[in-house]
Amino acid sequence: MKKSVFSQWFVALLLCSTLGWWSSVSIWAAMDKGLNVPSPSNDPTAIAAIKQVGRDMGDAMVARDIDKLNQIYADDWASVGNSGKIVTKDSVLENFKSGKDKLVSYELGPIDVQVFGNVAVAHGGVTEKRVRDGKDVSGESVYMDLLKKRAGKWVVVRSAGARVVLADSPKAQSQDPKFVEIMKQFAQDTGNAMVAPDIDKLNQIYSDDWAAIGSSGKIFTKEMLLDDFKSGRHKLVSFEIGPMDVQVRGNVAVVQASVNEKRIHDGKDISGQFVFCDLLENRTGKWVIVRTLGTRVN
Repeated sequence: MKKSVFSQWFVALLLCSTLGWWSSVSIWAAMDKGLNVPSPSNDPTAIAAIKQVGRDMGDAMVARDIDKLNQIYADDWASVGNSGKIVTKDSVLENFKSGKDKLVSYELGPIDVQVFGNVAVAHGGVTEKRVRDGKDVSGESVYMDLLKKRAGKWVVVRSAGARVVLADSPKAQSQDPKFVEIMKQFAQDTGNAMVAPDIDKLNQIYSDDWAAIGSSGKIFTKEMLLDDFKSGRHKLVSFEIGPMDVQVRGNVAVVQASVNEKRIHDGKDISGQFVFCDLLENRTGKWVIVRTLGTRVN
């Protein structure tokens, strides 16, 4: 397996020691046809640049090169940790600088990248040897990153990740057409519930600990999401999802796609084209969304 990187320090707390293969499958989901969905670029130069950011990040973590990490992470980088609190760039750098967090070695499985102009999303699986607070927290996880090109340079602006707990046959599950259909239906159910709006359905789709970080850098919770739709403050009128990429690893899945939406917020039209990544976990036999990354496509 090719040497690469793990880009969210906090996920080290979530790693497990069991290793295995990471499987992926691409699917297409289209809803409310007729809208213009943004298509990802197949520019090999841009894709290679995104992957190089990952390799540079991993090398910098192992070397504890704080200056390099400072260049890779955007100043407004943020993520939601397992505790539900915001993790900032400053906290990441301080943990590596102090030696509290040490990445000894790492390997990354297949990484999927989609580029939309100055915005990109990347996700994959990673195996690490890592020590934190003097304890071995090595193992395997999945991650997803949102990147933006600023001043001609790609930087990571948002990240999310989760631990992997292997099922009896995760590879077979990911390649099973029935599983692909489940994910397609899940996406359709989510959009339809927002258009309805069906608050009970949305309550089932999003985990109680679901959280995302808005452009303001503040946390957005499930309770806030449901309240916006329930009150009518936020309305999804119509939507179309473009090419969708799904990776599944045991109890965790990442869904990555572009979407064209007609939305109203506080009486204002905020329609547009967006790219998003959803991190899902299978909890008690049911898939739920636990984290979301997204941004507008210019």
